[in-house]
Amino acid sequence: MKKSFAFLLLYLLIQSASAQQTYNEITLPELMKKYQQDKSNMVIVDVRSDGEYYDSASRFRNGNIGRIKGVQHIDVSELMKGPENLKLLEQFKDKEVYLICSHSYRSRSASNILLKNGFKNVNNVQGGMTEWYRRYEDLAPYRNALETSVKYTNISAAQLFTLYQKNSPFQLIGINIIPKTFYDSASQRLLEILPTFKRTTYFNANDSAKVLEFAKKNSGKPVILFSGYSYGAAEMADWLVSQGIPNVQFLVGGINYYLEYIANKNLLAEAGSSLVTKGAMRFISAGYFCDQMANKYRTVIIDLRTDTLFNKINDGIKSDYTHLNNAVSFPASKGSAEFEKAFPDKAPQYIMVSRYGPEGIELANELSGKGYHINWLLGGISRYDWYTINVETFHCSDLLLRPATPK
Repeated sequence: MKKSFAFLLLYLLIQSASAQQTYNEITLPELMKKYQQDKSNMVIVDVRSDGEYYDSASRFRNGNIGRIKGVQHIDVSELMKGPENLKLLEQFKDKEVYLICSHSYRSRSASNILLKNGFKNVNNVQGGMTEWYRRYEDLAPYRNALETSVKYTNISAAQLFTLYQKNSPFQLIGINIIPKTFYDSASQRLLEILPTFKRTTYFNANDSAKVLEFAKKNSGKPVILFSGYSYGAAEMADWLVSQGIPNVQFLVGGINYYLEYIANKNLLAEAGSSLVTKGAMRFISAGYFCDQMANKYRTVIIDLRTDTLFNKINDGIKSDYTHLNNAVSFPASKGSAEFEKAFPDKAPQYIMVSRYGPEGIELANELSGKGYHINWLLGGISRYDWYTINVETFHCSDLLLRPATPK
């Protein structure tokens, strides 16, 4: 009797230990290597919208960045409607399931849904489909596995940087939109301060006739479009192809991804060949801060959000947080005069942290002009949070991101 009970207890312990409590993480390069070696016991499920998956998104065509050949597709919104929609994936319940979306937000939600419904081996693909462009060099060996149905060619920041370094012939076209919302206006202020690409001509999104005329004059060169905000350029690229313009390309991620690439690769010294700076402020990524600045320089982290947001518990991608450790709260609305009183020492490296990216950029730029060493954290604290869970080489998660107290 005792022996039988011991065997039963051991069995239950093994079953409990083997039950997956949370989803696993895998990078896109690791997944593609595994997928090419042996796909017999695994399935990749793309949980983006139909428009994104089929490259037919009509509203924001910058989401038309392709799909991995041979994967399964189901919109995460369908999974959220009810367990009955999980029947579409029931045949894969005992396989290794790898979930992917665009930036690794929706795929995490889908991963949790599958876990709650008895799937045994659930894996989230860190970073999502945009990693094909953010990590272009790492994924180069697997480019044949990516297919798109867009008429133009999507290119990465790494490819554009190489074109500049080789002094290759090309024509850059920046597409701006007329601000209609508060976020548009805030983004416009950010773009007025961010570095700009050399060899670039800007048009508004409604200047299609002018863009077409300009493209025809430069038809001997590749025409590369990028968005001044988050959209407009992909739509224009699609239209130019329909008008017979050859070799039309779209820069995925625009200036923001390009600045992140420059910072992450520590290419700031080489950036002068491609960028026109507008002041002394330096634009850095979370990766650059972690690798090049953390614990190496005398730094002061300034959180530019309001006092209430500074201490508010934010819903992070995987863990909640309040603010970066050792950060000092200084709402941007206080202005430069108050900042100079609070921080008279201009010697440190000041790391300016906004909520999403554009908030407080005017203050940072003004202080830079007054002799402060200002480093602007691209994407703000939300992008930093993204790095902590999606970039496997990022080792500053615990150094700065403060875990929130339980709700």
